[in-house]
Amino acid sequence: MSVLVIGAGVTGLTFAKVFGDTEVFEAASAVGGKAGSVTVDTDVGPFVFDTGGHWFHQQNSPEVLKLLNGLPMKKHVRRAFVLINGCLYDFPIQRSYKAIPDLAFVKRVNYELLQNQSWKGIVHNYEDLLLRTYGKTLYETFFRDYNKKMYGLTDLSKIRVGQYDAVRNVPIHNKYGYNNEFYYPSDNRGAIGIPLHLSKDLSITLDASVQSINFKNRTMRILNKTMHWENLISTIPLPALVKMVSDVDPAILKLSHQLHASKGFILNLGIKKTAIHQDVDWVYIPNLDFHFYRIGFYSNVQPLLAPEGYDAMYVECSPLFFSNKDEAISLIPTIINELIELGFIRRKEDIITLNPIYLDQNYCLPDPDVTSIIRDYLKDHDVYSIGRYGSWHWSSQHEDMQQAIHLARELGTSQIVKYV
Repeated sequence: MSVLVIGAGVTGLTFAKVFGDTEVFEAASAVGGKAGSVTVDTDVGPFVFDTGGHWFHQQNSPEVLKLLNGLPMKKHVRRAFVLINGCLYDFPIQRSYKAIPDLAFVKRVNYELLQNQSWKGIVHNYEDLLLRTYGKTLYETFFRDYNKKMYGLTDLSKIRVGQYDAVRNVPIHNKYGYNNEFYYPSDNRGAIGIPLHLSKDLSITLDASVQSINFKNRTMRILNKTMHWENLISTIPLPALVKMVSDVDPAILKLSHQLHASKGFILNLGIKKTAIHQDVDWVYIPNLDFHFYRIGFYSNVQPLLAPEGYDAMYVECSPLFFSNKDEAISLIPTIINELIELGFIRRKEDIITLNPIYLDQNYCLPDPDVTSIIRDYLKDHDVYSIGRYGSWHWSSQHEDMQQAIHLARELGTSQIVKYV
């Protein structure tokens, strides 16, 4: 049996780890995908940066944690805040809104949340989901503009509701929100510690971009060689996978053009530590006057990621303000000025190093109807597209890993039955 895996991020590595006899091919020169890390050496010492905040939320997934046995991990209680009118309030805002010094505001939120608890209708899009979950006042105060900045869309009604959206948008009776606790590697390698651990003892070929796939012959061209497969597991972006298939149904190719994603720009900074950094893991910033929607501090979670007296910081910038890499890079001076204005940096001279990361695809804009048709078509040809980009939805590491575990067991069982 020949099972090949495209992509050595956490999803592809998890599948290979559980399934066993398979080969993994990765286009990049290292494993990890978006869970990768980079070390930047400076005169004051090394800074370690991830691709933005990449925290491991296991959400009661014991099978996933079992795969990470032997990897030193520390459990953390989230220290996250929302910046509203210059003040920091505990995240999630639906639990801390009563701290906002506006009695009329608090009464409106109380009433709307109470009304929403009894609503039993159907939500039709992402804007509808947010309004029906939190009410108009919290929506206009935080959720509307924050999500506009994150997705890079001014009309949230154009976003379909994805598989995990209802899980993340928790109602008032959930005390802590979706991700109150998380795990992170306890050494100095950063988030890449997880994919490095998963990759042990696996057969992985790096710098190996897939050139084409043929369904009829069950072949894949890679590194100018032709490889045969019985099952193909792909974690690359779904539209890119469809485009690689030389004998794809034209209707499926056309359908894949309907799938879209936000672009991403993460500005990592090595900076001198300031008082405002203390006891803050990350901060949500909904105000449209600022070019970023979230900032955070890797080194507050793991101090080994920055020299003593310094911080490793990340800034997730909004695609509302750029459409390509050059435009994103040009925003850096503005972003730095805004960080100084908010007090996250004291002065430009406190910046030791910059590490900008541009992403052509960041958050997938879900379209369950389209993706189900495409993925079912692929499955009919024994090609399984999984993970955040393979499934084309918004998911976290533990959800992608769980999906990979289930598929590995499903295919493993089917092969046992097939050959008995």
